Amino acid sequence: MSSSAPRSPNALGGSTLTGLRLRDRDGGEQTVPAHCLYVLIGGHPSTDWLGGTLALDDRGYILTGSGVAGADALPMETSVPGVFAVGDVRSGSVKRVGAAVGEGAAVAQCLVEYRRRHPALFPDARAVCGF
Repeated sequence: MSSSAPRSPNALGGSTLTGLRLRDRDGGEQTVPAHCLYVLIGGHPSTDWLGGTLALDDRGYILTGSGVAGADALPMETSVPGVFAVGDVRSGSVKRVGAAVGEGAAVAQCLVEYRRRHPALFPDARAVCGF
């Protein structure tokens, strides 16, 4: 924490973090030593806009793979054939930026494979960069 950074009454220390003041849901409070802090913001998928189009788990994350899309489903394929989900919105994902980036890159190969499996769906498509 730099001296010019906004200060939190729950982060303790001067120019470096030395502790955290924690409160539980019942109003109890304790102070614990800490030298680092990982901040996780969000934890609620924004999937309401899908309006029931895709299968979701009980927490609202999009279900993917063979468990929802059939035995021959590609990784990250949703309950709608040819529609894929990656990143934090996907049920069972790691919920980290690096993992989401990796899933985004990996799904490109899934798209190539989907097109290979279903050529009739893409009669006018040209093979550009493997797609």
